[in-house]
Amino acid sequence: MTRGPEPLKAIDKAMKNSAARGKVIDRDHLRESRIQFILFCASLTVFVLVRRTRVHLTSPEDCAYEYRMDILRLRRVPLTNVDARELWLLTPWGTWQYFRILDDRVIEIRADGTSLLTEKTVPAKSPEPAPGPDVVPEAVPDMASLPGLYPVGAASSSDDGG
Repeated sequence: MTRGPEPLKAIDKAMKNSAARGKVIDRDHLRESRIQFILFCASLTVFVLVRRTRVHLTSPEDCAYEYRMDILRLRRVPLTNVDARELWLLTPWGTWQYFRILDDRVIEIRADGTSLLTEKTVPAKSPEPAPGPDVVPEAVPDMASLPGLYPVGAASSSDDGG
């Protein structure tokens, strides 16, 4: 079952917006294409599918559920190091949401193609100076002497009701 006619106005807006990222080829130049256009960036070729949405999706999981057929259609495009697949959604308020479609997940991205998620980097601790020859290291207690800790698979007699 189809969702209705293609969003031609949204596709035109998307093509105008994508001109900031690179060169655009309209799908009318390609025979039997299932995508709206192809975007050629400096080091990436992006296959774009444009849809209108009635709501602002809050997560990539919502996008994956709501647009599962479109995502399956995009996943037919082979994913390589120089190719990308994106789903662009236009809300009724005129705002855009962009999603990159990978083989195993959906990622929300910015208009320029960069990921919204940034990995947190934990600063490395500076190495502590080695103790001098007169410093005695603290004694490590034996594991059996610690309360409540048992090796894997072992249990005390009180745990099995006996």
